[in-house]
Amino acid sequence: MVKSHNKDLYTNTKRLETLVDGIFAIAMTLLVLSLAVPQISGNLSNQAVENTLYQLLPNLIALVMSFLLLAIFWNIHHRVFKHIKYVNGVILWINIIFLLFIVLVPFSSSLVGDYGDYPISHIVFNLNLLGIALFLYLNWFFAEKSDFIHENVDTGHIIMIKRVNALFIIIALFAFILSFAVPHWSEWMYILILPLEALIKRYTEKNIS
Repeated sequence: MVKSHNKDLYTNTKRLETLVDGIFAIAMTLLVLSLAVPQISGNLSNQAVENTLYQLLPNLIALVMSFLLLAIFWNIHHRVFKHIKYVNGVILWINIIFLLFIVLVPFSSSLVGDYGDYPISHIVFNLNLLGIALFLYLNWFFAEKSDFIHENVDTGHIIMIKRVNALFIIIALFAFILSFAVPHWSEWMYILILPLEALIKRYTEKNIS
């Protein structure tokens, strides 16, 4: 419980959650800018349009993957803050830096879409997601450490959220390492997020009362 003489140092989470929602909405919308309709030089034909659209395929894949990953991170952030009753200056700044990595996603995603043949593009993208995963984990870590979690949240749920957040860090780290060896396959590591998250939840519920 937060001590009364420190009450002025803490604030409700609603304004922070509103800011986070707005930044996520902007970042997810900006992703579509990588799919600007191209100008075709020379003679126009159906085949010319098809070839041009085919060239946009890497950008489309990068957009869809980045959009879904942002949706997953937003969902996790939303679920985490359902259980946090207060934030202080440390958690506020953790979220500000977290949002910095969020607004960089349209850039790193476009980099992969435009220059996916080069490892540096995948390295930048996966570093971007590693930063998101790390600061998402720090949110819960400092909230638990500062005793800002609602009293009705049981120990099993606290451990489960911590494990799920750690999972994102591990997957992003592996994707970053793969960027140097097999860059085109590195982003596909993130497909593991949903099934592994489900396994972690089932395991935690089964083994922690």
